[in-house]
Amino acid sequence: MSDTTLSVLDISIPEVWSADVLVAGEKQQFWYQFDTIHIITVGNLTGTGVTGETQLSDAEEALPVGQITLTMARLRHAVRFTRDAYQRSILDCRTVAKGRLSYWLADKLDSSMFTVAITGATYTIFAGSATTVSDLGTGNVMSPTVISRARMKLLDNKALPIRTSRGNRYYALVMHGYDEYNLKVNSTYVTNLQTAAARGEDNAIFTGALGILDGMILFSAQNSTNATSKSKSVAFGGEAFARAYGQYPDWVEEYFDYKEKLGIATSVVYGDARAVEANSVVVNTYAADPNA
Repeated sequence: MSDTTLSVLDISIPEVWSADVLVAGEKQQFWYQFDTIHIITVGNLTGTGVTGETQLSDAEEALPVGQITLTMARLRHAVRFTRDAYQRSILDCRTVAKGRLSYWLADKLDSSMFTVAITGATYTIFAGSATTVSDLGTGNVMSPTVISRARMKLLDNKALPIRTSRGNRYYALVMHGYDEYNLKVNSTYVTNLQTAAARGEDNAIFTGALGILDGMILFSAQNSTNATSKSKSVAFGGEAFARAYGQYPDWVEEYFDYKEKLGIATSVVYGDARAVEANSVVVNTYAADPNA
């Protein structure tokens, strides 16, 4: 018998701090602006229960309460122009700078989450008969079979599916562009697109979309990990990863040297972490540059 006691739920109980004590603490903390966030998780019950007239009292199961810790840090970048540069250039320096900084920030945040998604993963599978990354070769590429195996692993883990507005339940898989190429030249995949999707110009075979295969929504992203022709795709369900913001992205403009120089900066405070471990699987495949 295991009770869900106060100590089990301690991390879910809000705490109120005296404002005076908090202010006194702030003055002593150099890294106060880089905070830590705890997200409470509650896992599935795994007990066998009882049957018939077997006594249930003293056979209770404690709720599996845990937490995810996200340590946030500030990320920032900037560009700076001289007065002659931004006054005489045909470019709208402010607009161009904001556009490039926006792209830079989006790329960094995207890369950060992909790193978290593959680092320290509990569940991994390999294409074909490979059992390690070093085993991966030309016979171990992305395919419908690999996708179905990834979905089966998520199902075995009882991973939380992603629910659509229509009530449908799916998992998702995001892969590198080289894996996308290998999938699109797979005859089984092509046949599935031809026969299962809508006919005509909106068919994924014409639009370039990867579509849905065996209950898996397929995505391609260039920040998905690929090194030395070895890819790490990520199959996942809901609540697989977590991101918290201490400060949403913002913009700052500042003049320097008696307005001889103009600087434009962006800044964000955030943290990424793995969430419910059973809700993601790393899929290892061979994926070489098709144009090499």
